[in-house]
Formats: sequence, C-alpha cells, structure tokens
Amino acid sequence: MAHLIGHINGVIIERSENLQAIMIKVADVCNFHVVTQAFHQFEPVGTTGVLVLAESHFSAHTYPENKMVYIDVFCCSKDFDPSACSLVIEREFGASSGSWQVIQRPVNDRAEFPEKQSLITP
Repeated sequence: MAHLIGHINGVIIERSENLQAIMIKVADVCNFHVVTQAFHQFEPVGTTGVLVLAESHFSAHTYPENKMVYIDVFCCSKDFDPSACSLVIEREFGASSGSWQVIQRPVNDRAEFPEKQSLITP
C-alpha cells in the first residue's frame, strides 16, 4: 500500500466544479474506483475535495492565490504506481511542477515502516 503526498505548482483552481472535473479525470486515468465524493467551496475562491475510492482516497486542497494545490492519494491496490500517478496529476491539473513523497504503508502489524521516498518531478 502506498501513500502519495505532495503539492503541485502553477495551478489556479478557484471553483469546486473545476476541481471535481479534474479529479474525476485523474481517477479515471489511474483506474481508481470512485465510491463517493465531497467538495467544499471557499469564498471568495478556493476549494477542497475528496474522492472516496474503493482503494482508499484521493483528496485535494487548492490555494489559487499561491497557484498551488495540495494532493493526498492513499491506495491499497497492488497495481498502484505512485510515480505514474504523480505524473498524471501534474498533466491533468496543468501543473508547472510538483513535489512528492511516497510512504509505503505496512499491510499487517508485523510489517515495519520503511523510510519515506521522495519524488521530485521537473
């Protein structure tokens, strides 16, 4: 199980409907199975959203004033590729860059936590 955490730069998303459309596209490309979703609109601008996945969750919080979006993807699918997912996110959001960390989560109580892995994408 992998937990992808990071942020993307150069992105201005002010409205929930825009964030929702992009997140649904990312979920489709990454073969996530959306169970439910929730979005909240901040005023005057900014939004946060979460897709609850059969595989776990995908959330995003926008800071349009800083041209940033913070992302969190936790996936328990053995086929999940965090590096590929980060590239899909950057492409679909139209990001100029991203900074990522991957945390491998243990699958049982006997597993040890490995060191976190950093993904820095150009």
